[in-house]
Amino acid sequence: MRGLFAYGTLKKDELAFSQIESTVETIIKVQLSGYEIGIRDSLPVIFESKGYAVEGELIIPKDAAADIFWKTVEDYEGKNLYQKIEAEVQDRNKQKYSCLAFIGKREKARGYTRLENSVWTSKYDPYLAYSFPILFNEIQKLTKESYPADMYSNYWRYMNSLQEKYLLLTVILEHIALLVVGTPNSTGPNARISQLGETAEWAIAFQTVKASTGITPISVKDAKKLKDNYGNDSPKDAIEMYYQVRSNLSHQGKGGFEDCDLIYACLIDLSAILNEYLRVKIIGIEEEWKKVVRSV
Repeated sequence: MRGLFAYGTLKKDELAFSQIESTVETIIKVQLSGYEIGIRDSLPVIFESKGYAVEGELIIPKDAAADIFWKTVEDYEGKNLYQKIEAEVQDRNKQKYSCLAFIGKREKARGYTRLENSVWTSKYDPYLAYSFPILFNEIQKLTKESYPADMYSNYWRYMNSLQEKYLLLTVILEHIALLVVGTPNSTGPNARISQLGETAEWAIAFQTVKASTGITPISVKDAKKLKDNYGNDSPKDAIEMYYQVRSNLSHQGKGGFEDCDLIYACLIDLSAILNEYLRVKIIGIEEEWKKVVRSV
């Protein structure tokens, strides 16, 4: 059975592997020569390039589950950023295998960065390994402040700080959802966020935080569709509610004169859930966080 050359999120122990795990028969460490690996649009991608090689895994599906495996992979990769090719990889014993691989579609484009060590791992993802621990550390230092309804300069110094941190936090949430769910053409940010909320790992992180430190009960409306209500009673409801707060901040109908306590509570709880999710989901990332926080 021909397998898939995986070099990014579909590798074993990576963020999207759970999508295919039940259909996998064998995983072999392999190398693809004549290609380089880099980051484009915050996602791992490979391009043909003489003199380079990419480290990855040959993932061979179970015979009985091959159709499900390949449909899941193709849905995950989408059609906009990647194209499927036939490739040849070899393992550490120089044994060669024919396989399929998804390489970068179109040119590398502005913002592409080649990885020097030929390996991608979420443990070193810029958002997850560096931006998040710095942001989480800053959120932990916040204190809850209250201001009267007239809300002049002191309020907005505080409110601006809350909003900028919350918008960055939801950017990281969007990035996680993209890595986990993939880039199918029919799936936008809201759908990816919702699908992330249906995963077992998100539910575990939510329940862990709820049991240890508690989660502030919140109910919000869609600023554009006031009949739509969002709460955070369940893991899936919560992730959609936290993302709706982000949308309310970014779009019309913002309630800046009432949202101070709301954003503070969302910052504390969502950052704690993401901290727990990444800690469990990405092996070894806590050691990278400690290095980053010590250097700040």
